Amino acid sequence: MCWTKYADFYRASPYSAFPQEHKDSKGRLPFHMLTVDQNDHEFSDPAVPEVVLALPLSAEEGNRWSWDFGNGWHRDCAAPGRVLVLPPDMSSQWEVRGHRKLLVLTVASRTVKQILGPSVPEDISDALIPLTDRTHEDPLIKPLMLRLWESLAGTHATDRLLVDSALVTLIAHLIQRAGCEQKAPKFVALPPWRLKRVREYVEAHLHEEVDIVTLSEVAGLSVRHFSRAFREEMGETPHKWLMARRTEKAMELMANPNMGLSQVAELCGFAGQSHFTTVFKRVTGHTPKRWSNERRRG
Repeated sequence: MCWTKYADFYRASPYSAFPQEHKDSKGRLPFHMLTVDQNDHEFSDPAVPEVVLALPLSAEEGNRWSWDFGNGWHRDCAAPGRVLVLPPDMSSQWEVRGHRKLLVLTVASRTVKQILGPSVPEDISDALIPLTDRTHEDPLIKPLMLRLWESLAGTHATDRLLVDSALVTLIAHLIQRAGCEQKAPKFVALPPWRLKRVREYVEAHLHEEVDIVTLSEVAGLSVRHFSRAFREEMGETPHKWLMARRTEKAMELMANPNMGLSQVAELCGFAGQSHFTTVFKRVTGHTPKRWSNERRRG
């Protein structure tokens, strides 16, 4: 079977025998995290299009793990705080001895590309290979992973921003630690001054209908050039970015308990409350009502 998400494999494979908890990101940059209590096992993991980081939170003395990504076996202790990096699109074999509790982060390759933009390596798997021969005690990765896990359970309006920022920092640091060669600077298809124009226009007209033709005219480019350049520089389509910005504005307005959802939908430029609910759930993982209730309880 071909797996596209490590978490789905984890739930359906022999790993399902181990107690585990899963959480999805509420931010604009999708990723998944889980905690799991493991004991002795010898499993085979499939190739998935995700970067996987495994961080032991606790481990009994003498705990060890061995792994093979197809280039020979590597062995190391599973000490708390020492992270193990699994590149995307690589199957693996595992031999684990001893009990440990792991915190696991999985980030899709497309999300890594979205984060790194023009700086993304030609082959993410090859770029991360130097990190796979042993575990690493890193002063930045451990606290970032712990903060991500904590924030995924939060209900504060700024949790999404914190999660996105922490993930960007983690991925950039990981690529630097792997020693990837920096690409030569390329021509910027959509320079900051054009993006600034677009952002300012959207902020001023968020309550109105905004289409790709209008945004292209604001940027001073053809629709085709603008669409391609925007996606290249921002890592997402103009429409997806606009929907995320409408959702962020809605979250700000929902802080007012006297403002109804239909009013929020209108002020943020959604076609109606139904459209608002659909987009909000797609972006945050929750309906507006559930998100608002959880925020107030928090």
